[in-house]
Amino acid sequence: MNPLKSPLATILCVILFVFSAQAQPFNNQQVQKINALFKAWDSTHTPGGAFGVFYKGELVYTNAFGMASLEFDVANTTETVFNIASVSKQFTAYSLVLLEQQGKLSLDDEIQKHLPEVPDFGEKITLRHLLHHTSGLRNFQNLLAMTGWREGDPMTNEDCLRIVQGQKELNFSPGAEYLYCNTGFNLAATVVERTSGQSFQDWTRENIFEPLDMHNSGYREDMEVVHKNTATSYDGNAEEGFRQPHKYWTYMGNGNIYTTISDLAKWLENFRNPTVGGEEGIQTLVTQGILNDGDTLTYALGIGVGEYRGIRRFSHGGSIGGYRSSLVYYPDEELGIIVISNFSSADPGGKVAGISDILLEDKMEPVEVKVNEANEEPVPFSENELLALAKKMEGLAGTYYSPELDARYEIHPDGKQFLVKHQRHLDFQIIPISENELQGTAYFFRDVKVIRDANGVVEGIRVSNGRVRNLWFKKM
Repeated sequence: MNPLKSPLATILCVILFVFSAQAQPFNNQQVQKINALFKAWDSTHTPGGAFGVFYKGELVYTNAFGMASLEFDVANTTETVFNIASVSKQFTAYSLVLLEQQGKLSLDDEIQKHLPEVPDFGEKITLRHLLHHTSGLRNFQNLLAMTGWREGDPMTNEDCLRIVQGQKELNFSPGAEYLYCNTGFNLAATVVERTSGQSFQDWTRENIFEPLDMHNSGYREDMEVVHKNTATSYDGNAEEGFRQPHKYWTYMGNGNIYTTISDLAKWLENFRNPTVGGEEGIQTLVTQGILNDGDTLTYALGIGVGEYRGIRRFSHGGSIGGYRSSLVYYPDEELGIIVISNFSSADPGGKVAGISDILLEDKMEPVEVKVNEANEEPVPFSENELLALAKKMEGLAGTYYSPELDARYEIHPDGKQFLVKHQRHLDFQIIPISENELQGTAYFFRDVKVIRDANGVVEGIRVSNGRVRNLWFKKM
């Protein structure tokens, strides 16, 4: 899979270096080091991916490794199509930037102006909040899981809007915090449709992909449609084997662009020499968010903005199914690096960092060596202590209902822990860690707080799971 292993490819590589020496950010020794980063991908028995180095307007080096299809022995190439997952967010954000330029909306519009179905939470949520991950809205995938969606069940933008309509509380006040939230970007895609009168796929194709000659890029909503030249996604690793994860991502906005290395290089060129949206559009896209207290985020509109070893960069990563992706652009160096893959243990972010270290070593600040301070491990509860805690929480047993999700859970005592039942999920445990706190073994039911009245009687529970905080379940 490594093109440098063939004589013809070696000759072509030499020609490339000779005729574009002025544009090259690296030498042949660095090329060898870069390829070495992908040694584990270079096999006919594993999935892999592709990468590209973009420099001063040119895609100066690409390579591909591993298999696009293990079933049919089809190798990845530098023009294989991959899903880039959350790297797609910057395209959604740019759609709203372009619509603002067209006078069809303002990023400071209240969301209900475009989506009146979204509840009034008593605090203003703007389109800008959605794109900065500062809206306070709960993450829709987590909510759907709590409602009863199982792993692999399809999720759509309509599901997202419907679950948001039932919400009565936010994770936090809009603008008070940053918390990564896919919900905002799915709603933003719907705003594009409502504002433009076109489907999100058509609008982005006509206003972004086609003007940039990104003809192998676009959103895919129907996972049953057959598309050529697309890598299959895989979970697992070479030691334990690979399997195909379910395709459930039938939503758009927060992700779901399928594209190639060469098309993404054309997107990076629009940062360097903006033809779509102009300098003003790109500047708006990469303007960092500011919280209510004045703190500046390292996140702009759907893209990270910060530094890596002292060099300014724009960046984002992505993860869906078995696809993994990472895109970085160093504007002051006019250098971009793209790594996209089709297996879940690929770590493209680490590969991008490795390529950056090789190409920019002389310009970067030294790597900061962090000293790991010894932390004492928490002392676990003994069996007797857990049993005593469970006994103190006997009033927890019962049925709990969330009006925001229209979902019921039953909690039953089970020795030193509690068993939780739901009609769509396998039974799981929640384990006491204090008199009013438990931890769950299901990712969507991770942290549970028991709420009691003045007499100590259990009124309900508040459930959190990272991107959902304090969802109320009333004891029936």
